[in-house]
Amino acid sequence: MPRKIREFKAEIQREGFLYLPKRGKGSHERWRHPLLRKALTIPGKDGDDVPRYLEKQLEKLLVELKVVQEDTDL
Repeated sequence: MPRKIREFKAEIQREGFLYLPKRGKGSHERWRHPLLRKALTIPGKDGDDVPRYLEKQLEKLLVELKVVQEDTDL
């Protein structure tokens, strides 16, 4: 069973992503990590299921974040 958008948002908040203010109408939200240039766009409402492509995007961003954090620690 896929997880819900609200659970997904809680996870990305724990990872350090910040909510970007809305830029118009619609149910999409944008989140960005301070160390990454890419933004993560989350569609839908809190009760909706997380699309598989969004899970994959988060996995890639977390790998990039880990690499950037390791580079800054050296």
